[in-house]
Amino acid sequence: MPHVLHSRVLKAAALVGSGLASYARTQRSRETTILTFHGLCKDVGDPDILDWSLHLPVDIFQSTCALLSADYHVISLADLIEARASRVPLPENSVVLTFDDGYASNYELAYPILRKYHLPATVFVTTGFLDREDMLWFQRVDLALGRTRKESIDWKINGETLRLVFENRETRQQALVRLLPELKELSDTDLLNEIDRLEHALEVATPTPETMPAPMRPMTWDMLRAMSNSGLVSFGGHTHTHPILSHCDPVAMRAEITACHQRIFTETGIRPSSFSYPNGHAEDYTRETLQMVEEAGFHCACTMINGRIGPHTSLFQLPRYGSPESVWEAEATVSGAFETLKQWRQSCLKAVSLI
Repeated sequence: MPHVLHSRVLKAAALVGSGLASYARTQRSRETTILTFHGLCKDVGDPDILDWSLHLPVDIFQSTCALLSADYHVISLADLIEARASRVPLPENSVVLTFDDGYASNYELAYPILRKYHLPATVFVTTGFLDREDMLWFQRVDLALGRTRKESIDWKINGETLRLVFENRETRQQALVRLLPELKELSDTDLLNEIDRLEHALEVATPTPETMPAPMRPMTWDMLRAMSNSGLVSFGGHTHTHPILSHCDPVAMRAEITACHQRIFTETGIRPSSFSYPNGHAEDYTRETLQMVEEAGFHCACTMINGRIGPHTSLFQLPRYGSPESVWEAEATVSGAFETLKQWRQSCLKAVSLI
């Protein structure tokens, strides 16, 4: 993981330093970019969390916002929807900021920075998480593997037996990396049962907001209302319990979507207009999901498929980029430098194949 992260930082820095990011920004100025964040943290890493990739250091977020404020037009998702409905162009080099899940750090750390630079954002909340009734399933797995006092376990899943070792932090992280993809293959009901079984086998309790590390904790509805009342931050749906929707039966899928919409409306008096699909890859939602999201009253929905938004991009399959790990990566992403470099490579390969 550190090697991959270091490579990303170096590549992004090279694209910015070479001038390619500046060039791409002028050539792709009509495209819109959506960035995805989750939580923030005060320092790099937290010893109580195995996977801290969802919790970006606040200083990187601050630097990214400073860059966007100076060189780009940060707009809201509502602006994007309105421009599409009115068939008017968006400002050049438009960027949309979004957050997934609904962590307390969105209010405690991100919100003051958004206010400082007056940048709009949308937070997609998992409403059962905010209700403190359903902890996010991947957090439960992270904490179970991190907190168990067992040295190892042989875990049978999907017809395989995984040897999970807990000798130190590194082996616990490796266990998490091996287990998460297997869990994502299960139906939602089987997934939750599997996590219950895992916690029992590892002799750890299901976490509560009070027993979770600070970066993992959910925001309160009061925090949400305070941000919403500012007019700067809007809130969208991210289901009620964060299942992978394509792994739900139709009744459960509709309930996840509609319950989420209703809880936000009940707590704020505002009907949410946007939604994001948990996990968000192409296999994580279906055509039926898109229809249910629209029928619930949402006007757009975001994926986690990388890409930039043009005039013909589906409003219910909006592409987004994951959280940048450095300000260079943020600039290389929003400028379109990564896509420009990829297109140049493809053109060169095509030219060579014709020789």
